Amino acid sequence: MGRSQKRKRADDLASKSTSRGWTARRKRVLSLAIAVHLLAVVAEPFKFFTQGASAAAEPVRSLLAPYVEMAYLNHGYFFFAPNPGPSHLMECRLTLADGKRSRLRFPDRDALWPRLLYHRHFMLSEFLHQLHAPPLAADVAESDEQLVRDWQANRSRYEAVRDSMTRHLVARYGASTAEIDRVEHRLPDAEEVLLRRLRLNDPALYITLPDAPIESAFSPADVPASLVTPSFPMTEPQSASALDDGAEEVQP
Repeated sequence: MGRSQKRKRADDLASKSTSRGWTARRKRVLSLAIAVHLLAVVAEPFKFFTQGASAAAEPVRSLLAPYVEMAYLNHGYFFFAPNPGPSHLMECRLTLADGKRSRLRFPDRDALWPRLLYHRHFMLSEFLHQLHAPPLAADVAESDEQLVRDWQANRSRYEAVRDSMTRHLVARYGASTAEIDRVEHRLPDAEEVLLRRLRLNDPALYITLPDAPIESAFSPADVPASLVTPSFPMTEPQSASALDDGAEEVQP
């Protein structure tokens, strides 16, 4: 085969390869799709970190909302570092069919394995805490109808999730009744670590959060519209060894 024939064959192969490749129109469409995706990736953190300071953040995020939510690009941007906050657990009190009382805590690092199972239970306890709305105080109930409707809706949502969890505990452990308390596990400060030598799992760092009406020392206008969980007075929890008399700990 001569040199001219080889060159002609190479040109033919190149021509066929080009005809089967991406056309200019396809390349433009693909480039546009990639640009939209990258913009959607940036839109959520851009809106979060500007917090309304940028006039462009909200319109761009709203325009891309269907794609952002479909692709689950709107995940949380609250990172643990540099100042991680407290975690929240569930203290479950069971009355068994034979009358014995039992107590267990979720999540339980020692009982839940593999780690993903522990993490799933941790997400459940945090979800329940985030939903919490305290019972409505009587004086607030008499003052603002819209506030009452919003508050009752949030309270009903919390009770529905909590009651669903208690029903599962009753079925799972063959109990006659089950109750759930929210427990906050706070982090020790520098003095507690360096001077008092507190460990991260010290019982003093676990605080039982009461489910009680807010003491009304405010007017209805002072209640936030979002009905965020209030700051309650902290009470010392019972340690794991201070179970009720005759109680047994049930492993989850």
